[in-house]
Formats: sequence, C-alpha cells, structure tokens
Amino acid sequence: MIRKLTILAALLALATPAAAQTGGAWFGVPLPPAASPPDRPTFRIAPAPYGPEPFAGRPKDDAGGVLAAEHLMADVGAIVGFSLERRAAGDLLYGRISGTEGEKRTVDWAVAQLKAAGLADAHAEPYVSEQPLWWPTRSQVRLFGDPAFGPGSVDVVLQTAVPLRASKTLPAPVTAPLIFVGRGSAAELAHADVRGKIAVVNVVPDDSLYASREKGVARELERRGAVGVINAVESPGNLLYYDPRYGCEAIPCYLLGGDDGAFLESVVGKAAAAGRAVSARLDLAAELRPGLTAWNGVATLAGASPEVVIVNAHADAWWDGADDNADGLAVMLGLARYYAHRGRRPERTLVFMVSGGHHTANGAAAFIRAHPEIIARTVLVMNLEHLAQIAVAQAPRLDPAADRYGSGVWAASTVESVKQAGAANASPLVWKLMGKASQRYGVVTSYVPSASAPGDLGAYIRAGLPSAQLISSEVYYHSSGDTPPTISRPGLERAAAYYVGFIDDVMATPAAQLRGAPTAPAAQRR
Repeated sequence: MIRKLTILAALLALATPAAAQTGGAWFGVPLPPAASPPDRPTFRIAPAPYGPEPFAGRPKDDAGGVLAAEHLMADVGAIVGFSLERRAAGDLLYGRISGTEGEKRTVDWAVAQLKAAGLADAHAEPYVSEQPLWWPTRSQVRLFGDPAFGPGSVDVVLQTAVPLRASKTLPAPVTAPLIFVGRGSAAELAHADVRGKIAVVNVVPDDSLYASREKGVARELERRGAVGVINAVESPGNLLYYDPRYGCEAIPCYLLGGDDGAFLESVVGKAAAAGRAVSARLDLAAELRPGLTAWNGVATLAGASPEVVIVNAHADAWWDGADDNADGLAVMLGLARYYAHRGRRPERTLVFMVSGGHHTANGAAAFIRAHPEIIARTVLVMNLEHLAQIAVAQAPRLDPAADRYGSGVWAASTVESVKQAGAANASPLVWKLMGKASQRYGVVTSYVPSASAPGDLGAYIRAGLPSAQLISSEVYYHSSGDTPPTISRPGLERAAAYYVGFIDDVMATPAAQLRGAPTAPAAQRR
C-alpha cells in the first residue's frame, strides 16, 4: 500500500505541473515539487574560500586520528545508513525508531565498535518499551481539484503530509473545507470559526533549543471544533517532519513541509479571494504496538578510581537523524577509542551508554533500573546530543505563484548552530568547567546557561545525578532534512575536543564539588 501511494504521488507530481503552467490550474500556482531527496541539500553553500575554517584544536595525543573529521563523519554515515535501510524497506515513518529493527541494528553496530576499541565488556541490553509505539499503516492528504480553480485543476496529494500520534483514530476519512489560521495565536483564533473545518497552521521554527516548538495550537483547534489540523512548517525545501507534540487527541493531525505548505497557503488565499473554498480529505489508519523490545548498549573503561562518569548518546532517530543523533553517537564512539588508547588510565571509570533513546522509549531509565551499582558510584553524566549541525539563515518565503518555490532554499552559515549549555543537580563549578571548554575550543553557546536539560538526560536528572550537556536544534530538527550534508566537519572535531577538555577537567575535580542543589522538577523535561 505504501509503495502504491508513493507511485501515485509521483505520477501526480509529474503529470500536473504542466497543466498548472499552461492552463492556469490551481489559480496559476505551480504544484509543489516532490519531497526533497535526502541526498540533495536544501541550503546554499558559498565557494570554498568562504567556508568554515578547519578546526586546529584536536588533542595533540590523538595519534590515531580517531577524533578527526573524516573518521567521525564515516561513523555518522554508517549510523544514518541504518535509517536508510528502513526507508528502502518502505516504512511510512522510517528511521532508527526504538523497538524496531533500525534501532537494534544501530545498537549492535555501536557495541561492535566499542568492542573493537578494546572495551571488552561492551554488550547490548534489551528492555521493554514503556509505551506502545504508534505506527501509521495508511495515510494520505488529498486536495480536491475544482474547475473553478482554473482549467486542469485536478486533485493534489501532498507528499510531505506526515500523520502524528493521536489517542484515537477515526474509522473513516475526514473530508472538510480548509481554513488558514495563521500561527494560531489567540488574536487570530478570535476571528476564525474552525468548527467542521480542517485548520491550516503556519509553524515558524524557533532558532532555539528545540526548533518548531509546539505551543498547544493543534489541541486548541481541536477543542474549538476543527475536524483536522495541518501544521505547515515554514522550512527549506519540501521536507518530512515528525513531532508528536503537534498531534491531537481524536482528530487527524499532520506536519507538512515547506513547499507543500507554501502551495497550500497560496491556493487557500486565492480561493477565498474568489469566494471559494479548498476542500481536502484526510485518510489515516494506525495501530498501537505495545510491549516492544528496545535496546541499550553499555561498555566500561576502568579508571584509577571506581567513581563513574557516564558518557551518554542516544541511538534512536526519526528519519536520517544525522544531528539527532548520529553526530552525538559518533563523537561518543570517538571518545571511547581515544581514551582506550590514550596511553594512561583515566582518573575515574568511564561508562559509555548507547541509549535506546527518548523519542518512543526511555533508554536512560532502563539503564538506571538495570545498573544501581553504577548509578551509586556516578559523579556526573554528560549527554552528547545535537552536536554539529550547521546554522542556516532563513530566506523569506514568497508566493510560489511568483517565484516557483525558489525562495525555499536557505543559506548555510560558516558556523554550527548555537548551543544551549544545560546542567542540572550540578554545582556552579560545573558551569565554570563547561564555559572554560567552550572558550578554549570555540564552541558557540548561549550566554545564559539553563537548569533545563531536555533530551536524553531527563531520567538521570530525575534520579538526582549531576548532569550536563550542550544541545541545539535548527530547522532540520525531526525532519528528513537532518542529513549528513548538514553536519559541519570542523564542528564535529570541535565537539569532540570540547568533551575531551570537559572530561579531563571533571576527572580532576572532587565529586563533592560537582554536585549541586537538586534541580526543580519543572526543568526536567523528557
């Protein structure tokens, strides 16, 4: 069924643009292109002389070059490859999803890499996922053509419409007119009657800790009587997005890529100006898969002291997941190789934890339950997540009737996205050590550190462990655009050097000086 839908969408994409160009179909708005291929960047890069400077701060004793960009990028490519296997298998949602074959293959591979680095006790540990996996089995968003929209206005299937988890799935497709509600603010909704309609929301990603942060709009629209919600992400190219926080309770909700969203906004506006409405059908079927087995990978490098520093990186991902979190896992493996062959024992024991993740399971919580003997000796946890994605500058989205989606390609920066420094249950000295490493290795961070450390650290924080990380998210967060070309090679080396410096300073700091007051529960997310 998935392949049939893909073929149908591809035929529509090939067949209808010519009619749109010559016959004025869909008010003269060209149909959106197909979903952006994962191997084609949706950003512009300047010629080499304007590119990022090579990083010159790699540790001098990295004789084997395990922290060099070419080795780290090779691991990023290998990890992303496990996601691409699932894409080739036809998964509607593909990636290294906890409890699925993609995650298992990734953890097994990472364990093999840790063994090859000399960590003989490296092994995989199964655990039962705490929540059922919501899995779409059929999905389509179809816009109905109408001769009133211009000759040749045939139906259009939006190829980037990705369904989101809901507590209920309706037994039949939903057909209704569309209403555009802007960003869904209180001011905009005060003048919009969404009852019985499919609401279209303009989502503008935040250049912040978590891009495209949902603000409760979808559920508010459901409460007001909408029968479906399409969250159109103002983003480069035409990407697939998945973030269940945009989901609804009992109506179908979707995320939509940039070109599809631009088309939708344009034709809804032009139809309204002509006294017409665009209607759509949302067809969605899904199932819950309870009791799935997910996997962690664990390896130990014994130190001079039994006290433990945990280095955590999650293996799961939606889509390719290059920055979330192939780069974090690749740097963790590089650090394991580096410390295993540095020529001297670390001052404390290092435990490397390949986490089954936090998107649909909780690998850190399972690890804590399985290893109270490690947790009792842990003085600090550091989480490697979202480490080296390039920063991109948004291009103003123009009406595709005027620019034929040309404004849907953004410009890349010569630096990585800004990191937010976060630490919880930790002392001010931990902040100082993080700041020292940032200045030494040129990691761009926010000026104000945060006691909130969302991501894979949540379970460690709730267990009362001092925890620290750098993390950031760009517009590619949870999208099919999070691919290896978006990863900065100097940024990978910079992140690896940062964590070597931070680990070395932590090793030389007494445990009592690392622990701080418990972090308030409100700051402990995910």
